[in-house]
Amino acid sequence: MEWFTLVYRILEYLFLAYFLFYNSLQFFFLLIAAGKVRKRVAGRGFEDLDILYDSPFTPPITVVVPAYNEEKTIVESVTSLMKLRFPRYEIVIVNDGSTDETLRVLREAFLMRKKDIDYDESLTTAPVRGYYEAMIPLPPRITRFVLIDKENGGKADALNAGINASLCPFFVSIDADSIIDEEALLQALREMLADDDVIAVGGQVAVLNGAEVQEGRVVRRNLPRSHLARFQMVEYIRAFTIGRTALSHLGSLLIISGVFGVFRKEFVKRVGGYLTRFATHRIVREYCGESAETVCEDMEIVVRLHRYLKEMGLKKRISYVPHPLCWTEVPEDTGNLGRQRNRWHRGLIETLSFHRKMFLNPEYGIVGLFAYPYFFFFEYLGAIVEGLGYLTLPLLWFLDSFNTTYFVSFLLASVGYGTLISVASLFIGLWPEVLRESDFSHATLIRFDRESDALLLVLYAFLENLGYRQLNVFWRVKATFDYFRGKKGWEKFDRIGFGSSGKEALEGKN
Repeated sequence: MEWFTLVYRILEYLFLAYFLFYNSLQFFFLLIAAGKVRKRVAGRGFEDLDILYDSPFTPPITVVVPAYNEEKTIVESVTSLMKLRFPRYEIVIVNDGSTDETLRVLREAFLMRKKDIDYDESLTTAPVRGYYEAMIPLPPRITRFVLIDKENGGKADALNAGINASLCPFFVSIDADSIIDEEALLQALREMLADDDVIAVGGQVAVLNGAEVQEGRVVRRNLPRSHLARFQMVEYIRAFTIGRTALSHLGSLLIISGVFGVFRKEFVKRVGGYLTRFATHRIVREYCGESAETVCEDMEIVVRLHRYLKEMGLKKRISYVPHPLCWTEVPEDTGNLGRQRNRWHRGLIETLSFHRKMFLNPEYGIVGLFAYPYFFFFEYLGAIVEGLGYLTLPLLWFLDSFNTTYFVSFLLASVGYGTLISVASLFIGLWPEVLRESDFSHATLIRFDRESDALLLVLYAFLENLGYRQLNVFWRVKATFDYFRGKKGWEKFDRIGFGSSGKEALEGKN
């Protein structure tokens, strides 16, 4: 049994080294993000978005909203879009072959009438069944409000249809089940107009569950009642506040959430739009193959943009705004959450597979030498390594080779260190910062209407690594097996819905 003892001792050290390295990297991200977030929050009141809003030179933007079976939330979501603080924008809703009442609800709520519209078919999509334009009175800042009804082709295909209909140089993609912050477009466009090299901007996504929504606006921020939703709130704050802020600073941001992302339309069209089986663009076929598709279009388009920019020698970049610019509903049961995480992980593997040429390739700079390896070793393989690490503990007990010292070290390196990162991430998000122009006013990145909610969330940050994290590991490992078995399904989770009904939303809007 000497060989066995040697093997598991080596594995013990490897697992410990993996967790220590991974969490130390997260701590490094935390240090980067802490400075960036504090500076951003302190200067938030100092940043005069009014100049951007009042300027006649601020370019217009298209708000693209793909919708599939969103009858519960679509009217409230669109209502919020009609109240955005931005000088000129158009709204393009794409009904992607919904099988529920989404189309009817939209037509009735906003008095949609069939009408031919300007539509550029440069991005191939599933057949379009009809074009509609809203007949309700629109605020002067909304230049156009149209609806595209098309056959089902998936979210990416719906986004491409929205881009085809866009008349503006910029577009923002958002989910139909989300609520966008009133100044989200100003915040994102400010980032892009300040630097012509920025071709895409992501924003922090906040958990909508538990919040009170009225007339398309979040009016109260409360903790959700669901334990799972609270754990996800901790997870979202850590991932968006720390992870994406740091990765953006390092030039290594490989994903802009599909919930909210702003792009220069020119560059998205240059690379062939979002990945769908209908794509005919040369770049898409060269990078991803014929009839390729993915269940995570938001990550794939960003990686493809990075790859294209490097190959063309263009010194452009992708940025991130660490402010809650959008709120989205998260699953509140293990079935729906498991299906969502399964899709996310399969999409990650698909994207890494399409663009494997970038792996450790110096031609792609920091994206090839750091960003891609980080996502490969920690986001993809990390679940397998972590799962094996957990499995060794009962195995060693069963084989009467249990090592108490290793057990304690393992818990400290994985659970203890991970908990420290989660709690520290929350404190960065909740920490009150004095505004630059005032000795008295304070601002925080994450705000609750009750202080007790913030304290309770800290408790969930401690508990997150004791069960919830392991559950996610299981889902990600299962997703890995599903990917290699050829599973392709989207598995959209069931929405609870938020806010008022369509009729109530319209009454509030009018």
